[in-house]
Amino acid sequence: MTGLLEVRHVGIRFGGVRALQDVSFEVEDGMICGLIGPNGAGKTTLFNAISRVYDVSQGSIHFAGLDITALPASRIIGLGIARTLQNVGLFGAMSVTENVLLGAHHRLRPGFVNAIFDKGAVIDPAAIEREARDILQELGLTAVADHLAGGLPFGTLKRIELARALIAQPRLLMLDEPANGLSHGEVDELSEVILRVRRRHGLTVLLVEHHMRMLMRISDRVVVLENGVKIADGPPAEVKADPGVAAAYLGTVA
Repeated sequence: MTGLLEVRHVGIRFGGVRALQDVSFEVEDGMICGLIGPNGAGKTTLFNAISRVYDVSQGSIHFAGLDITALPASRIIGLGIARTLQNVGLFGAMSVTENVLLGAHHRLRPGFVNAIFDKGAVIDPAAIEREARDILQELGLTAVADHLAGGLPFGTLKRIELARALIAQPRLLMLDEPANGLSHGEVDELSEVILRVRRRHGLTVLLVEHHMRMLMRISDRVVVLENGVKIADGPPAEVKADPGVAAAYLGTVA
């Protein structure tokens, strides 16, 4: 394997429950890789293993040639891996810009969070804030930059979380069901946003998504999990044409 991200024979058990078994695939630099499967297939478990929330029981995970299998989760974002969550994890009592700035904490010395509230020194906070506002502008969020995050529409919150991931300056962006809860129009718009930020920021993207039309349209490669086992891996058209995959997961996708 020679990808930016390499998952090698990964297995995870929780007690007697097998969550993943001998899963291997790679994600090449600049690629959008979609990860699909039914509920309980192991998609989020794999995300949590890559971001070091979960330990693996066997196998290894490599990023940019570095074995990250046993690294603490606190090291991952500094290496260039950022992720969003299925359910947005924003602070409603903080402004949109403040929420985004939290994604840059690893780039600054201790005291950054206090500096947001003028309680501590930080390396060029004005430059970091300009960067945050530039990202918000890129994502069409300038109008809400100074609003409290609490009470904003769900689709807007999803974009704010994406902005928070982007300010981390990742090489690998992991998106966990970013279209969950969005309208059809918002899903189409999100597809274009992902393609645009991939191009502008030079990103590699690992995407878990149940919205199959979106995933198949923007992914360069698709990996399919079932009961913790990889059952297919290849270009979207090839995976979509697989009779077993189509019957089990894709239904009547056009």
